[in-house]
Order: sequence, then C-alpha cells, then structure tokens
Amino acid sequence: MPDPPREPITRLVRRLRRRPARDAGAGPRLRIGVEAAVLGGLLALYDPLNRGPARWSPEIPLDEHIPLVKQMVVPYVSVLALGPLTLLFLLVTSVRLARSMIISGILLLVAAYPFYVFAQTHMTRPEVTGDDVFAGLLRAVYGGDDAYNCFPSLHTGFSVIIAVHWLRHDRRAGAPVALWCALIIASTLLVRQHYIADMLAGLAVAALACWTALRVVGPPQLSERASSL
Repeated sequence: MPDPPREPITRLVRRLRRRPARDAGAGPRLRIGVEAAVLGGLLALYDPLNRGPARWSPEIPLDEHIPLVKQMVVPYVSVLALGPLTLLFLLVTSVRLARSMIISGILLLVAAYPFYVFAQTHMTRPEVTGDDVFAGLLRAVYGGDDAYNCFPSLHTGFSVIIAVHWLRHDRRAGAPVALWCALIIASTLLVRQHYIADMLAGLAVAALACWTALRVVGPPQLSERASSL
C-alpha cells in the first residue's frame, strides 16, 4: 500500500506543538483573575474599617503649619480614576506588570488594615468655607470618607504603586504620570486628609510592596524589554 501523504501529518504535528503555547496563557489569566478578586475583596473592607475610636495620633507640630489648599482636591480625587485606568492599560500591554500592580495593592492593604483595626487614627479636619467648586468638592470628599483609616495613607500608597508601574512600563511616558502622582501625594496633606507620618508610612509600605511584587512576578520577557526601550 502507498505511504500516507506526509503533509497532513506534518501539519497535525505542528498544530499539536503550538497548542501548549496557546494554552500557556491560561495560567497567568487565572492567577490574575484570582488576585484581582482578592484585591477587590480587600478594598470592600475599607468602609467597614473606617470607624473609631482612635487609639493614637501621629500628628506632629509641623502638621499644624500645613495650610488647607482647596484646589488640591482635584489631584486628590484623580487617583480614583488613575488607578483603574492604569490597571486596564497594563492588562492590555503587560500582564506581568498588571499582576505586579495588583499584588502590590494587596500587600499595601494587608499591611495597612492591622493599623486600622488595632491602632486606629483620626484626622482633625478644618472647616471648609466658600461656595466655589473646589470647596464643594472638598466638602463632598469629607462627607463621603470618615476621618479615620489615616495611618498609613492609602492615597499615598496607591499613588506610589501607580508611578512605579508606569515607570517600569515606559520611563518617558511614566515620568509625567509619576509627577502627577507626586502631586496626589502632596494633596493628601494640603487637603488635610492625612498627617505627615501617614504620608511617610504610605510611601514606605508601598515601596516595599512594589519591590516584593516585582520579584514575585519575575523579570520581564525579552519582548517586553524590547517594547519598553
């Protein structure tokens, strides 16, 4: 009998060899889905923890000299959009960095929540005067967020995470984002939502969280390195 044609067999072998490569993405997708669910669950605990009584105060004399700058409420609230938009961008462009960002957020919250449970703090807020849009927006911020859960500052922590992962993705594009994140961090003091110690603790915890997360997800692949040049 004649030998079967080799071309269909060759195509079948090639197809079987390629299938594991296509299926290999299922693992990272599953992991990032689980990690995103964990982050979402932790974020849902913020409001229930945002209660008194305060057990200590991180205020120092220098805090008394920080002015209220109502206009800084704009960068302060912008993190609520910048964080999700950054994560969506990274999910499209770099799953590795998206995972790192999510893990960093998880580590930040895991480090912060014991303080909110066992060492709660309270921020003394000034009276907001005026009928301008900035005063109205700041009063809305005060009304929607109780003055607890201050140490460490999550606004600062998530701003650091956003800046680090933008810079890791692309230094040139990340530089203006990092500058805006620095403005967000300054706003935590200038809208009188946090004390200096809250901000510094947020910086330290987020830096450690990013360092840990980037090592958990591993180094970038060759294609990712080339795209970031």
